[in-house]
Amino acid sequence: MRAPRFAAVFFDLDGTLADSAQDITLALEFAFAEVGVRPENPVHLLVDGSPLEAIFALAAPGSTSAHFARFASAYRARYETLGHQNTRLYPGVRETLDALSLLRPRPFLAVATAKRSATARSVCQHLGIEQHFPAIEGTAGTTLAPKPAPDLLHLLLRRAESPPDRCLLVGDTLRDIFAGKAAGMRTAAATWGHGRREELVRANPDHILEDLEDLIPLFSDP
Repeated sequence: MRAPRFAAVFFDLDGTLADSAQDITLALEFAFAEVGVRPENPVHLLVDGSPLEAIFALAAPGSTSAHFARFASAYRARYETLGHQNTRLYPGVRETLDALSLLRPRPFLAVATAKRSATARSVCQHLGIEQHFPAIEGTAGTTLAPKPAPDLLHLLLRRAESPPDRCLLVGDTLRDIFAGKAAGMRTAAATWGHGRREELVRANPDHILEDLEDLIPLFSDP
């Protein structure tokens, strides 16, 4: 049997696999109130796939690291109590993951997120997709720089044991696309998430996906 076109696929989580915006917004609103920050714009507009540090810096410029630490602690406590109750898979995600897992040889599937790794695993477990991923890793709480830096992708490439040009990064924001390019990977823009379609197109990803099931034909020979 001829090897599939991609040996590995790395997925962003929020905005790509999971519609988690409501849970993130609720946790952000709680945390901002806890530390006395009133963002200029509606909080839901801050949910764009950025790391927590970037969201806080935008909403509370000039704040101290201690202020952020209080905010982050409040956010994570509230997010955990929500139990992912408002988080859902996007249409076609489960079917696509099932189809990829049936390919032989099976591609290495991973989640690459700005969340903490344990939180990302909890989300995937809640959504019933954890079994598809040999690796679920995040940058929060680690020394790894978040996307658009390629650090996390380099880590996962070592796990996949495959050259970057045979691996695909699927994500919904410019951070994802730029990180994939920096890692030497192929990239696919998910147009249904947090990113603006026109900005994603201008970033010149290798592929544009209108829904995740568009991924399956990419495994055919070019």
